[in-house]
Amino acid sequence: MANRSRIQMSQQIFARLIAHASDSGVPIPGADQARWIRRLSGADASLMAEADVLGYQQITRQIRAIHFEHDAVRYFAVLGIGEAESLPDGLTPTELTPGTLAVALTQSDIHPSARGLEILEAIGDLHGGVEGFDGYELAAITNLFPSIDIFEADQNYEYTANVVRVLGALTARSYADGPIAPSGTTLNKVADIFQSGSEHVPFENVLQGMLSISWGGFFLELYRAIEQLYAVPRLAALVEAWPTTLPYRSIADLLESHLAWRPKEDDALAKIIGECDDTIVAPLRESFSGHRDGDQEITAEKIAADIYKVRNGLVHFRAALGTVQRTDEEWDDMISAMLDLVKDVYRRHGARFNLEPEA
Repeated sequence: MANRSRIQMSQQIFARLIAHASDSGVPIPGADQARWIRRLSGADASLMAEADVLGYQQITRQIRAIHFEHDAVRYFAVLGIGEAESLPDGLTPTELTPGTLAVALTQSDIHPSARGLEILEAIGDLHGGVEGFDGYELAAITNLFPSIDIFEADQNYEYTANVVRVLGALTARSYADGPIAPSGTTLNKVADIFQSGSEHVPFENVLQGMLSISWGGFFLELYRAIEQLYAVPRLAALVEAWPTTLPYRSIADLLESHLAWRPKEDDALAKIIGECDDTIVAPLRESFSGHRDGDQEITAEKIAADIYKVRNGLVHFRAALGTVQRTDEEWDDMISAMLDLVKDVYRRHGARFNLEPEA
């Protein structure tokens, strides 16, 4: 985004407000007249017109984020999340301005949250055609939209280059009244994955999981993140005998498209778990396989079978499989263990799955 006047950007914002009011049966006088928010400063007007928008992510109707930069400063506008109990390192809240508000609203299609009569009361019949009009107060317009928070980001933190990671970290820190009830410990693990996990973690899956309406939805998104790497143990053995410069992802695609080969899920999961140390395996054993006889050795194969059984009970709808019944505490332990597994396996395998081997 570059070289757009503040009047043009403001017109987009006010056209959205006027249309929203009109749709609810409230006409706004002077709908075709120019309207704008009162100018703050030359620097802010420059940001409004010249900021480079580098990323946009929408997760729900209300929750979204925009990554933009101007004059070597990195910003994130985050819409629709609650107040964070503690902010992730590397993010500093900054005051909303006419410039940052304009970027946030024009670079997203967020709808006004105010009713038609509230919009009429806020902007009335004041506009550019009225003598003495020099713009609306910022707060009067901000209040007509869902909450918008602006953060300056420290570019020394790797995760702040990725809008999904920033949105995920902030959402985990502000999750309060969602449909499931993760413990504070589990939410800290979610935030930690976004902030310090491998850059190859499928962060959208983790974020979508956290915002699921059920524990099962969260579990399945984390399972899918692991599932992506199921071919890695077999491919690691293959490339020892058949060296290649292709990333594992490409090899897996070739094997599937030309030979119809895919790893068997429970066997592949067992191999992935078997590579982990006990700090990762023990929580999986306790949360998924605690029903087994404690005198027997609970192997990686048995843990994988128990995880796969939960997956099948959620994905398939057959009487023989039954339904997955767990308490909130049991689900929380399972999700916590899966988060540890996701972070660990992407730390070990994420780069070689996605990137060409270094020469």
